[in-house]
Amino acid sequence: MPKITENDQRIWIECAALVGGSALFAVLMNWRFARRKPAEPLPMGRPAETMAVFLEQVTPDEKAKAEPARQALAQATAQIDTPEKADRVVAKLEKLAGNATTGDVELASPPALPARVSEKVAEKSQRIEQAVASATPDEKAATGIAQAAKEITASPGREKTALAEVTQKTLNPDLDGAPGAVHPKQREYLRQAVLKRMKPFDALDARLFLTVNHLPHNRWLNGFFAFFTITFNGGLGWYLLMIVSILLNPRRGIRAIRNTLLPLSVATTLVEFPIKAFIRRRRPFIDFVQATVIGKKPGSWSFPS
Repeated sequence: MPKITENDQRIWIECAALVGGSALFAVLMNWRFARRKPAEPLPMGRPAETMAVFLEQVTPDEKAKAEPARQALAQATAQIDTPEKADRVVAKLEKLAGNATTGDVELASPPALPARVSEKVAEKSQRIEQAVASATPDEKAATGIAQAAKEITASPGREKTALAEVTQKTLNPDLDGAPGAVHPKQREYLRQAVLKRMKPFDALDARLFLTVNHLPHNRWLNGFFAFFTITFNGGLGWYLLMIVSILLNPRRGIRAIRNTLLPLSVATTLVEFPIKAFIRRRRPFIDFVQATVIGKKPGSWSFPS
């Protein structure tokens, strides 16, 4: 075992100070910019996951409460049986979205009353269902999709996730490994109508997304790649690699950490909190609506990527 020199000790102290400073900076940014905390804890007995995913995972009851929204959206989109109808739906969506930003939509949403997450999901799902039911036959799809996008935008935590999941199951079930879902032509008409109206780079990004997600895949592959997405979310994967480097070669690993920890933690914290919070609230709401129709899971602060 190599002898620990005075220089090594100094480096370890520097790294400890960097870790402490980085953690404090992250806590302060989280306190200042993080969104609302979950309204209630999750039931016990869930498998171990990263904290971000743990807090977002919905319960079976919450999924059931969101089911009416899925059924209403499925019935509405089933009527889009020609490209011309899809064009009219997208035109109506643009009209409904107007010049609003996602921040405007959040501020205009009804104030949330104290209630369980499942009750809030049921209330918002009912609003989506009512929006579809009250619209004229030609406007049911556009009204339902716009209302779903509004509810997702203005919802926190598991409410957002529950509503986003049922919307995705309607508009892009392929992501769940369910290519045999009903109304494939209707979904394709709607996507193509949206793609025609998107900006060139946004359309290219969306086409690449659709190409990749329509390749043969199943739930196992989805979970495999989701693991890497979760692992590197917020820079977690890089921190794990640093720990591995220390275990393999303590002296070289700690020197590498001294040079990379501070810039990595500062960059990650700034991106995850103030920058994403700023961009999220200033994005045009129509961008969020288009993401919903294309099939990207709605609700991410990072869209468009």
